[in-house]
Amino acid sequence: MGERNHLGENKKSAEVGKLSLAAVLRELAEVGVKPELDANEADGLLAAVNPAVGVPDDLLGFFAFHYSASNVAAAFGKPEFALLDLVLPPGYPEGKAFSIIRSFASECRKYGVRLVGGHTGRYEGAEYPIASSAVIGRRVRARRAPAEGDDVYLVGVVGAEAAWLTGAEVELEELTPLPKALKLQGAEGLKLLHDVSEGGLLGALLEVSTFYRSSIAVERGRVPVHPRAPRLEELLSLPSYGALVAVAEEGSRLEDFCSREGLECSWIGRVGGPGVGVEVDGVVFSTAPQSELVALYTPSAAGREEAAAVALAASRLIRLRGLERFVPEVGMNIAYAKPSAKVEEDVAAIEGRIVRTARGLRLCGKPAYGASRHLARVLIEAAKRDPRRRAAVNLRPSPELLSALRELGLKVVEVEPRGACPVAEAIAAGVEADAYFYGAAPGLEPSLVIIADSPASLVELLEKALSLLPRKADIA
Repeated sequence: MGERNHLGENKKSAEVGKLSLAAVLRELAEVGVKPELDANEADGLLAAVNPAVGVPDDLLGFFAFHYSASNVAAAFGKPEFALLDLVLPPGYPEGKAFSIIRSFASECRKYGVRLVGGHTGRYEGAEYPIASSAVIGRRVRARRAPAEGDDVYLVGVVGAEAAWLTGAEVELEELTPLPKALKLQGAEGLKLLHDVSEGGLLGALLEVSTFYRSSIAVERGRVPVHPRAPRLEELLSLPSYGALVAVAEEGSRLEDFCSREGLECSWIGRVGGPGVGVEVDGVVFSTAPQSELVALYTPSAAGREEAAAVALAASRLIRLRGLERFVPEVGMNIAYAKPSAKVEEDVAAIEGRIVRTARGLRLCGKPAYGASRHLARVLIEAAKRDPRRRAAVNLRPSPELLSALRELGLKVVEVEPRGACPVAEAIAAGVEADAYFYGAAPGLEPSLVIIADSPASLVELLEKALSLLPRKADIA
């Protein structure tokens, strides 16, 4: 999701996402900025600014409003004024731009916020629409620094955003912390709130720990996880926008207030002594691992099951050591078909393929439906015989790779290199296999196509096959 970058947060730099402001905080202080978590205060007003990028266009206005309004609410403010800056790629349709603005304005009306200004334009260099919002509000209560022994709660669940990113049906109300933050402003004993954004729950806890110089200890088993969240990695780092970290006085029983307000609230740990770090079941974290799901923060993948699966698998494929040896000259692609796919537009693949470079494999392009005519034809034919066979990848048919696939138990079949798509034609003729390959022919490069039930299964299969190759070389 288009994540936030406001002055109040200070996080380890990464290739994507927010940048640390530690080096410039002194200069900011000189011009009157006093950095806080979520939103900064000036003359009794709280202000937050954030970009929304990487989500489907029809949700851009929604998230643009909620990113900044939620920051103000989490800082115990009542959002009152909003501005919107909408930067669009050249040629972006005017009607779609107006739809984004109307969506943003609709959220303003819903929460009683006045839209007082903005800017909209098309510019060279913009690849996707970017909606940057600023929201200003008045503080309704003071934040208090955490103390040793304070209770730490999670309001909401971990992984709702991750579930949505990978194509699960998730209500929009689960993807914003704003309603929760506004209700919690009336809770006695509550000291502070902080929204869960980049870095997931672990990242949010580290931000609280770093800002207040207080250690935090949590129990993993106490953390509720969305039932459709993918179990791919460190669960506490899963994208979880919509959830809040809450710190309350020891024994305040915030869960009782939440129950009355219809909020899901779970005690997950306590504030420790002075220091920086988050202890999870005895293991101390000083940084939050970056989620694999950052690959899904594109308008073409976020919230779309097949495109999301392709994006995630492709990001893992380019990190597989040794795979570059088997990438064809025309490039490698991975595809995933919708259930009962009938036409090429029902199949998602990488627009520009995966190619070899001097620095290793590179992902050129984003997931899109109808991006690979060759693999789409293969999967449409395969689904006619087995609807579970929805994913395919193409490679160079090296003898050592073919041998490794057979050793893993796959049925590998050679087909005649004829027609526009030899593998699709072989499947249509009744040839059943897990992997199909053919040699060179006029107008055709040798090719290997492996079919499985999902892109993730293909990645796991190739990991196993590659692991066999060094052992084979050693034996030889």
